[in-house]
Amino acid sequence: MRLQEGHYDIPHGLLAVVVTHLVCERPMAPVPAPDGVVLKRETRMPTATYRDLFKLIGRDWLWTSRLMLGDDDLMAIIFDPDVELYVLTGDNGPLGMVELDFRDRDDPQIAFFGLTPPAIGRGIGTWLMAQVQNMMASQGARTIRLNTCTLDAPKALPFYLKNGFRAERREVRLFPDPRAMGVLDEAAAPAVPML
Repeated sequence: MRLQEGHYDIPHGLLAVVVTHLVCERPMAPVPAPDGVVLKRETRMPTATYRDLFKLIGRDWLWTSRLMLGDDDLMAIIFDPDVELYVLTGDNGPLGMVELDFRDRDDPQIAFFGLTPPAIGRGIGTWLMAQVQNMMASQGARTIRLNTCTLDAPKALPFYLKNGFRAERREVRLFPDPRAMGVLDEAAAPAVPML
């Protein structure tokens, strides 16, 4: 269906977002690592641990795609040899995670890139993005894709544009509000009212 200019009512219980698809064709120059930060690849993370970290990072941005999967489907993704999961930690626990998807070697993507609330605004994201882009390029990626949406942190899209990505296309996506489904608590994403 092709949308025409105008206004559209969104049914109660659904959310509408604008998704911006981005591409990076040249990795950033390396950035010095922040003190006390360690990036480690995880190859056998238990699904409950993954979900806890995913929720810690994405709760207020309504990240739910991985939370909706059963254990077998989630394990099929995160234990796939062409999916790389990295966890960023500091002295006081997890600071973030990155999930790289190489299942389509001609079109690899950053499936998830997120920081925990205590890590935001400390320069960690810029360092992490440089690490990720250079890791992917070293594995033969000629382009790196990712997407962000209007539910993500307001600084997410400007951050990606500042760090080597350019916008390629947009789409509108409708999906069930995860709070109405009980996947996230009703206090999640306070900037997005439930209807």
